[in-house]
Amino acid sequence: MKRRGASSSELFSNPILVGSMILAIGLIGIVLSYRANRGLPFVPAYEIRVQVPDAAELIEGGSEVRVGGARVGLVTKIKAEPGVNGKPAYALLTLALEKSQEPVSVDTRVKVRPRSILGAKYLDLIPGRSATGVPAGGTIPLSHAEPIVELDEAFNVFDDQTTKGLQGTITSLGDALAGRGESINMTIAASGKLLPALERVIKVAVEPHTQLRRFITGGALAARAIAPVSPDLVSLLDNGATTLQALDASSPALGDTIDELPKAEDAGIRTLPVIRSTLADLSSITRAIRPGTALLPTATVRLRDAIKAGTPVLKRTPALADNLRTALAALGTLSRDPSAPNSVKLLTTTVKTLKTTLDTILPSQLQCNLLPVAFRNAFSTVGIGDQTASWFNVTTLLLSGQDTSAGTVAPNLHNTPTPHENADECEAGNEPYVKGVRIGNPTGNQRNSTVETSPPPGVRDLGAGAGFIGSTK
Repeated sequence: MKRRGASSSELFSNPILVGSMILAIGLIGIVLSYRANRGLPFVPAYEIRVQVPDAAELIEGGSEVRVGGARVGLVTKIKAEPGVNGKPAYALLTLALEKSQEPVSVDTRVKVRPRSILGAKYLDLIPGRSATGVPAGGTIPLSHAEPIVELDEAFNVFDDQTTKGLQGTITSLGDALAGRGESINMTIAASGKLLPALERVIKVAVEPHTQLRRFITGGALAARAIAPVSPDLVSLLDNGATTLQALDASSPALGDTIDELPKAEDAGIRTLPVIRSTLADLSSITRAIRPGTALLPTATVRLRDAIKAGTPVLKRTPALADNLRTALAALGTLSRDPSAPNSVKLLTTTVKTLKTTLDTILPSQLQCNLLPVAFRNAFSTVGIGDQTASWFNVTTLLLSGQDTSAGTVAPNLHNTPTPHENADECEAGNEPYVKGVRIGNPTGNQRNSTVETSPPPGVRDLGAGAGFIGSTK
């Protein structure tokens, strides 16, 4: 009687069964090897999210997450997120990390790095020092993501203009080094003496008390501050190149100038002791006129006003010069007349006498309008009266209020025989009324103005025709 169950040797002796088992094991190995890149199944993971400005061709389930170059997880999901409130759009990455990495510090920084020159990328985690960790399901914010520089962007730096500049620099260096091999060898030999001293300087520079770190940080801040005005700096360098080219073009004259400087210095050394006394006098003069400089602003303002006022007058000088030339010619003819000396003497006496009168009348006329007001009042008085006579014949008696038959002074007599008419006051017509007798000048200064008058019709035209004033048209 045979057994119902076959032995193990009989099972493995069946080629169909053995082949099926090998095929199944191979398929399981292939699946596991394929899934290994995406994480082994049934293995617990520490899952967090990361915000980056650009996914930079990372692959869901295929791109690695590394810490210090060692693989610690995978990028399992990539989701594009729109910008909000003016912020730019970003990529949200879901990471499946090994449990040994839990928790990642909250100040951890992230950066997408190239894995190979063929375009593969991985996410690099740069752990921070904070004791606080990111919980499972937490998010590392966008502010912790470092900028990404693609290889093609790096190569784009070498554009046509930069390439031409590098070619020009290399060509210039080649021209500068050509034929100077011996000098270069001497420089290298001298470097052997320089390096020990340089080593000592570097040792001192890296000492903590030299604060080299602060110096470098300050330099970085200065460079950051200069960055916004870099176009202006480029323009400055371009203009500097133009200036240097101009200096190079004038190199012979500049060299001659430098050659003459020692001679000029020797001449200055000999001259300065001689002119020292002159310089001392000039210094004294400068100190003496210093108080007068305070008056220069006022003087310049007055000079400006004088020029402004004199310009219209000077415009009329051509006609005045013609009349003056005629007058001088007549005066020359008169001077040759035998009887002219006696006439000139009498004229001189007349002018001196008239000067005193004009010195009195001129301020009265300029300030108080004396003559026009007097003539206007006189003519108006002559023009009115009755059938007997004009009021001009009796106006003095009427105004004075004097009773001639009584032979005594009237109790309300007011009279100012010589009123003050000058730049300070105009007494005539401005005297205050005071009860009782008031003879003579009133006390105090009165108002320094009177009524304005205008010339009769046609007088301005006559004056313009005579050349005394400008044209009225």
